[in-house]
Amino acid sequence: MSANPPHVLLIDDDESVLEMVGEALTHYGMKVHAFSDGERAIRLVQDAASTPLDLVISDINMEGMDGFDVIHRVKAIQADLPVVLMTGQASLDYAIRAMRMGAVNLFQKPLTMRELVKSVFHLVETHRDFRMAQAGLKGLVRETRHFSFRSDELDVPSVVKHLTDRLVPMGFATKNNLDVIAIAFHEALVNALEHGNLELDSSLKGDLLGEKDPYLETLEARLQDPLHGARKVDVFLESTPDRFEVSIRDEGPGFDTRIARQPADDNLTRSCGRGLPLIRLVLDEVRFNDQGNQIWMVLHKKGLEA
Repeated sequence: MSANPPHVLLIDDDESVLEMVGEALTHYGMKVHAFSDGERAIRLVQDAASTPLDLVISDINMEGMDGFDVIHRVKAIQADLPVVLMTGQASLDYAIRAMRMGAVNLFQKPLTMRELVKSVFHLVETHRDFRMAQAGLKGLVRETRHFSFRSDELDVPSVVKHLTDRLVPMGFATKNNLDVIAIAFHEALVNALEHGNLELDSSLKGDLLGEKDPYLETLEARLQDPLHGARKVDVFLESTPDRFEVSIRDEGPGFDTRIARQPADDNLTRSCGRGLPLIRLVLDEVRFNDQGNQIWMVLHKKGLEA
């Protein structure tokens, strides 16, 4: 990174800490912008003409604008800029509050410089990768992908990874809700495979601690059966700057889609499973074909939040 040194905004009203941390980061090739006043530091974040920052490091306990105020202001200006907080009074409540506000780490004073520098380099690299991904997608007008798998070849986690790899850079998800969107896509793929192509009934699921698992045994048997194992699961992805749509189609007999249209409190039933309420909760639009063997799931562009 020597050719393009990381730019770190450092905020602490303790001049001795400001000097110690600043010297350590500078020693490792970073460009440190040090401030003892939070208001002046925030003006640098707001300055569109200044060099883009890679990271903000702020003490929590400061006069005037404290560290929680800093993270709130930073996230309101640049939601994806990572913020690390420092404190001499670390507690579980502090950590929970910091993480909920979007802090990526919380360091307790006295600081371990080696750990701090290592964390800073990792966060800078991650943030730069994210910025590069965003820049590369600015000119994207439309993207389509089509995956087709036999039932006995479908690797659900791998497909979920492909479906979610651009959601954050494109603005359809934040780092805070990406996992739950991934779970929704996972549920839809599992439904297509197990309840669609393999025609497994949820009533086969029994005691997980029992000697036998009828559901798993039936699943493995049907994957080996030519009729069920050769059935295809097709996954379609189409994205534009404002809309991200995933469609999953299986070759099973389908299901009664009236079940999926029932109120959320009523459709946690064995016949349709617990995945559909989650999918409906997480996605902006959900619809099915008449046969019930294809689902469309849509996300709309949102402003990124901390």
